[in-house]
This record gives sequence, structure tokens and C-alpha cells, in this order.
Amino acid sequence: MTKHKPQGLPPLKKPGPNLPGAPGLFGELQSEVSVEATPLLQFITRNAAVIMALLGLFVVVIVGVGAWQWYASKRDEEARTHFARLLFQQQGAARVSALESFAATAPDSIRLAAWMELGLAALAENDALKASAAFARAAALDKDKPFGAVAALSEVQALMQAGKAAEALAVLEQLEDTVPEYMRIQVRELIALNALQAGKTDRAIKAYEDLLVGALGDNADYYRFCIQQIKADAAQ
Repeated sequence: MTKHKPQGLPPLKKPGPNLPGAPGLFGELQSEVSVEATPLLQFITRNAAVIMALLGLFVVVIVGVGAWQWYASKRDEEARTHFARLLFQQQGAARVSALESFAATAPDSIRLAAWMELGLAALAENDALKASAAFARAAALDKDKPFGAVAALSEVQALMQAGKAAEALAVLEQLEDTVPEYMRIQVRELIALNALQAGKTDRAIKAYEDLLVGALGDNADYYRFCIQQIKADAAQ
């Protein structure tokens, strides 16, 4: 009867060159990699804790960004609902007060609309100064853009209603070269009007001269008449 030698356990694989044995996953990996990959595995093994911490931080950041986006979307939706309810339910001075509180903390997506609504509500209550301040806030949110120009012109209207010609002129001076071409005539006419009310006749004449360039027919005749009248009044 032939005797079979008991087979021993397979010899353990030795760690790669200059690499101390590592337990668990990294220990298994190092027995499988080539000599060329050993330096990389050494680096991974030595810095395993840091790498895992960074990966954990990355996951936390991704989850945090997603959670914040969800929260911001939810907050904006609730704010829009509150804004709509406020506009439908509030009237008069109560509406002005409610809009003033809401606009100060409104999300970016509806903040400009909130300030504009506050300006309109304040005008309806004959509070021109509060209206002009609200329109100024709206204009600053959309500066150098068409809707920002509309808000700034609304500010000018409120300042004129409050009898603040010099302040209105200062706003218009900033708008003259930034508004779209189709709004420039209106801005220059308002500059001329407010300059006259503020006692700045030379600025009013300059505005009418700018308007005269390219003007035709009755418009041109009107601007010439305005220039002549201002000069005649100034000579008296």
C-alpha cells in the first residue's frame, strides 16, 4: 500500500521589496502587484488613513452640497408662496410694512421683485422717499441691465414726486451712457427737466443739444425752442 505524504500548507507569499506586511485589504493588494507598482502601493499604504479621511470628507462635501441645494430650493419655494400671499392679502400701509420686512431677507431669486413691489406700494401710500429707496435697492441688484434701468427710472420718478430734483439728476447722470439706446431719449429729457428744476441751466441746455442731434421734424423744433427759451430766461 502506497503511503501518501501529507501535503503541507502552501508557503505564505512574502511582502514586496522594502514593504512591510500590511493587514487586510492593503496586505492582499501588495502580494498581487508588480515590482514597478510597489512605490505607489507603499505610498498608499503609508497614507491610507489620510486617503480614507479625504475620501470621507469628499463624500461629506458632496452630500452637503446636495442638501444645501435642496434646502435653498425649498426655501425659495416657500418664500415665493409667502410673497404671493402677501401681495394678495395685504393692502395700504400694512402692505408696505410687510413688504419692507420681506424684501430685507428675501431669497436672491425674488429679491428684486420684492423691492420693486415695495416701491410701488410706498408710492401708492404717497411715501415717495421710501419708494425711491426701494427702487434704488432694486436697481442695484440689476445694475447696468435693462430691468435695472427701469428700476432706476422708477427711483427718479419717486424722487421727482418728492421734490428732489438734484438727487434725481444725479441718478440720471449715471444712467445716460449705460441705458439701451431706445431709452436714452427719455433719460436725456428727464435730465433736462431735472437740471432746470435744480437750477443747472447749462446742464439742461447740454441735454437738449444732445437730444437735437439726430432729431427730426417737430421733435427737433421743440428742442430748439427749449434751448432758446432757457437762454432767454437766463439772460434776463
